[in-house]
Amino acid sequence: MLARSVSRSLAHPVLFMSRLSSSAVYTPPKYDELDTNTWLKIEKETREEILEYLDWKMESNWSLMTPREQRAAYFVSYGDYGPRAKPGSKAAQMQMSGAELILRGIFSTVLFTAVAISVLNYGKDRKVMENLDKLKESANPGS
Repeated sequence: MLARSVSRSLAHPVLFMSRLSSSAVYTPPKYDELDTNTWLKIEKETREEILEYLDWKMESNWSLMTPREQRAAYFVSYGDYGPRAKPGSKAAQMQMSGAELILRGIFSTVLFTAVAISVLNYGKDRKVMENLDKLKESANPGS
């Protein structure tokens, strides 16, 4: 396969020489020691670049990846941030957009308002039932 690739490159010497003379080398952003705290502190663009780099590395044989890359890929896929974060934790809230936070606040307000109204109605219903029981007793004094 390598021989075929080299023979194709030699058929087009301009392309072959341009590949050899290229001095651009990609260095991925630092992904060592990824955990929830460091992941949340990294800028969004850098996180996306790390994700793209690890996706690219995972397309080939995983045994060619370094152990650091494998740990980073595992954390990115199964780490306790975003959807796998504990509900209500900072890691879960950091992944929410502004609109999601506003809608969550509105939902919580409506929910707790409904609970408060139902507690008030329950108290009123108990008083009404007590008054009805007294009225029944006064209507039927002998029973």
